[in-house]
Amino acid sequence: MTTSGRSEAEVATPPTPVIEAPEPPRRVHRPLDLVRLLVSVVGLAVAMLIGAFTTNTVAGIDKDITGATAPLPTALGLLITTGSGLLMLALPAVIVVDLLVRRRFRILADGTLAFLACLAWVAALQSVLRQLANADALAASLTAAQAADPGITGFSAGVAAIATVAQIGRQPRLRVLGGVVFSLFALAQVTLGATAVAVAISLLIGRVVGMFVRWAAGTNPSRPSPRAVVAELRRAGVELVSLRPRHLDTEDPVYFDAVDTGGRALVVHVLDRDHEGAGVLQAVWRTVRFREPAARKALVSLRRAVEHEALISAAMAAAGARTQAMVAAVPVEPDAVVLAYEDVPGPTLDEIPLDDLDDGRLDAVWEQVLLLHRRAIAHRGLAGQSIVFPPDGGAGLRFSSGAGLIAAPVAALRIDLAQLLVTLALKVGVDRAVDSALRALGTGRLAEAVSALQPVALGRTSRQALRRDKKLLDTLRDRVLDVIGTVPPEPVRLERLRPRTIISVVALTAAAYVLLDQIAGLDLVAVITDADWRWLAVAILLGAVRFVGAAVALTGFVAEKLKFARTFLVQIASSFLGLVAPAGVGGAALNVRYLQQAGVPAAAAVAAVAIWQIGTVAATVLLLIVVGLIAGNDQARSLEVPDSALITLGVIMALVAAVFMVPFGRRFLLARLRPYLAQITPRLASVFTRPARLGAGIFGTILQSVATVLVMSACIEGFGGSLSWSVVAVVVLAGTALGSAAPTPGGLGAVEAVLSAGLTAGGLDGATAISAVLLFRLLTFWLPVLPGWLAFSFLSRKQLV
Repeated sequence: MTTSGRSEAEVATPPTPVIEAPEPPRRVHRPLDLVRLLVSVVGLAVAMLIGAFTTNTVAGIDKDITGATAPLPTALGLLITTGSGLLMLALPAVIVVDLLVRRRFRILADGTLAFLACLAWVAALQSVLRQLANADALAASLTAAQAADPGITGFSAGVAAIATVAQIGRQPRLRVLGGVVFSLFALAQVTLGATAVAVAISLLIGRVVGMFVRWAAGTNPSRPSPRAVVAELRRAGVELVSLRPRHLDTEDPVYFDAVDTGGRALVVHVLDRDHEGAGVLQAVWRTVRFREPAARKALVSLRRAVEHEALISAAMAAAGARTQAMVAAVPVEPDAVVLAYEDVPGPTLDEIPLDDLDDGRLDAVWEQVLLLHRRAIAHRGLAGQSIVFPPDGGAGLRFSSGAGLIAAPVAALRIDLAQLLVTLALKVGVDRAVDSALRALGTGRLAEAVSALQPVALGRTSRQALRRDKKLLDTLRDRVLDVIGTVPPEPVRLERLRPRTIISVVALTAAAYVLLDQIAGLDLVAVITDADWRWLAVAILLGAVRFVGAAVALTGFVAEKLKFARTFLVQIASSFLGLVAPAGVGGAALNVRYLQQAGVPAAAAVAAVAIWQIGTVAATVLLLIVVGLIAGNDQARSLEVPDSALITLGVIMALVAAVFMVPFGRRFLLARLRPYLAQITPRLASVFTRPARLGAGIFGTILQSVATVLVMSACIEGFGGSLSWSVVAVVVLAGTALGSAAPTPGGLGAVEAVLSAGLTAGGLDGATAISAVLLFRLLTFWLPVLPGWLAFSFLSRKQLV
């Protein structure tokens, strides 16, 4: 008994901690399961493409496998085929028993659902393949060599789905059993006559269905309960008196604020398999797009994430920085680890009042970062919530999971400086931020920071803030240049692939594929050599006049003064962008961008391009009416429009009408269109009050339409055909408008069909009509692609678009 009358046991009893953290959810949707699902879908698509386009190769592989197993004794072959079938029947039974023993009834129900879904999916796929068996290469590559049915089996797919849902890969014995069973089954199926592609697709279907069910239905959480976290830390010698989420608005917290019995403020980080793969898709994209300093690698493995975070904590503490020092790292069975750090108390940069941020505090932040940089440690996350101001003065740093880089290259250290410069400028303004950086870094290091002052180098929080203050980076760069008084180093090249490069490659690939499909079976050499070269030269010249007309029209409908040469290049470049968007969309977007770069406000640029397009439609309708009145014959009015074009136009109009009929859709569209529609009225007034501008716009639109009609006339004449110019005008003006309504780049397919049918209905020979249309599209759509790409590249380099 102690002097206070309490026993030693009572004194040693730890206080009951106050736990305000929520319990883990009953089911979680793991990001890594979604990544695995996407990978499985890609694998299934690749397998089907291999079966569709490499039939001979697939047949050769099947023959090699069959030949390799032929020398086996008949008894052994029979044992393999029979045994694999029995094992395939036994495997789901073993999985079911295992789930029942472990009382995983929900997973058993999910596995049953996945099995039934596989049976239904494979049955539908088999039905389709039977219909295509005589005509489709994919069906031929999947059909068993000695059977009439496709070689895809629903049972094997279902077993693969059950194995995926049950996650047998995480149980060593079941993992080995599953590998043996599926390998023997695949070998036996190929030996019996099925194709290797069919077997692979069967198992991949099961994998896709199983992963979808596992991700959609969720899995049991591996997150430990708050009481388990407190208990495990107690075993490690860390006794807590309170535990609550750091971010109260988060339903699924991983960071917790805690206090131990000694009054220390701790931060507790719980890592578990529920969050494995979070951000991996974004990390993959950044790795592909950016070079190493700007890339962010997602740590998929739980063990690697724990080791990386512990290493960063120890390295930062060894560098002398005031940061989170690790107190304990303890595992929590079965799949979690708890990390506890001694926290850096105080408000963050986002929370501290601006009046409390004197120059000494700002200088202290730079001092902390420079301590890390002396040891070649990059923080890689210097946002407002990572910078802390303790009550006793100075500054401290926090770090998040996955951040930090040991033995960082120079580019990564420059990115740190640029990130901190932007973060401080967002809080205290450009002048104070630059002045504090100059005091801490000097002109040389400050100039290095400018070389990394790029949006792609900044964190997500900073990029979001810069979208609201788009001039901050330019202002910050100009202020730094004024201070250092020298030319800064070359900008750090961070992008490995630019979005424009990717779009260009995809566009050229798609264009090549579509072009090859269109001209398959045609002798292009004969088409060109049979034409009269004199008319071909005229058609090429008139094709160039089309771009002149477009440039004149845009210049006329814009109140601001534009340079004609640049405007002409933009119209040529728009022919290249027509490959990646439905007709008119790519060109309109490019013209809007060009006007913005030329100093026209965004809404005014959209309004100007809209007026130009409206004027083009009005000019087309006017020309059709004039041509009809002048022609005065039934031939031009009796031209039939293909049903496909009318159906496409009708569908588009129906969709637009449906959106406007729904109140939400109507409000959504009007809320976004109203600011731009409000700009059209003053733009119309500025155009109509300037007769010269209005005349130039009308002349340009008419010149563009007339030149297009004359190109078709020259193509017809080049093949020895003859057709009334009025008929050609009706066909070209109406046909291109209707065909371009198709949602394909440049109206591919639809324009050719409409023009060919229109010329044939107008009295032109069918062969001549097809040749003329092909040459017309070659001159007006395909030939400008290369000049358009060159013009687009030039304008991009000059930052004119």
